[in-house]
Amino acid sequence: MRYFISFLFSLTLFLNPVLKAASNDVDNTSGTEGKIYTDTKEQAGLSENSSYLFNSINKHQYFSANFEQTTLQERKKRLIKGEIRAHRSGIFKISYFEPLNEVMFSDGKDFYRFDPELEQLNVQPLEELLEETPVGLFTLSLEEIKELFIFSECRKDLNQFSCLLTSKKEESFIKWIDIGVQNDVFNSFKYLDTFGQTVSLKFNNVSLNKISNNEFKLNIPEGTDIVSFRNGYK
Repeated sequence: MRYFISFLFSLTLFLNPVLKAASNDVDNTSGTEGKIYTDTKEQAGLSENSSYLFNSINKHQYFSANFEQTTLQERKKRLIKGEIRAHRSGIFKISYFEPLNEVMFSDGKDFYRFDPELEQLNVQPLEELLEETPVGLFTLSLEEIKELFIFSECRKDLNQFSCLLTSKKEESFIKWIDIGVQNDVFNSFKYLDTFGQTVSLKFNNVSLNKISNNEFKLNIPEGTDIVSFRNGYK
């Protein structure tokens, strides 16, 4: 379960190259959004406000991508690959490949975790899961995200934009998350969780096109043991 929480949110929700956080000694500059910089010297090191990120979030009504997730803790590194499909309605499907081979799914109401090796499906209410993990950046509205995070240190370097989000809740699973955006599309995440793990995610084959309902389906083989944690009962 710890692996899962690490992405989701390492949703979370996600890597190499890792996104480098913006430096604290750079002042934010307002009034720069919407401008196209064609001069390399002018682009490099340009401070930005958060409007560019807000616009990108609004464009991500659907999001699908493959990802590589790197988790670093006490100098130990773990790499895992997978794919994500998500919609702003709260629906998502995250498939982890080797060595996990697990599927995480949400229908917008409940959260499902399927382990094919154990032939077991765990079901629990979604509740605050989206608010506590990076997957919320794909499934919550911009207004909801603003209520959860402080946006700061937004910066543009050539064609890469990054912005640091710090949780407003002291007890939050995510302490901070650095988002990388390229061409209005999320291309990398890096965050610190309450386990002291630094998780980095790199997205590729990204698409914002509409996702068919079939791609969100969770196919459960006959004979799978279903364990429900609804209403506090197992």
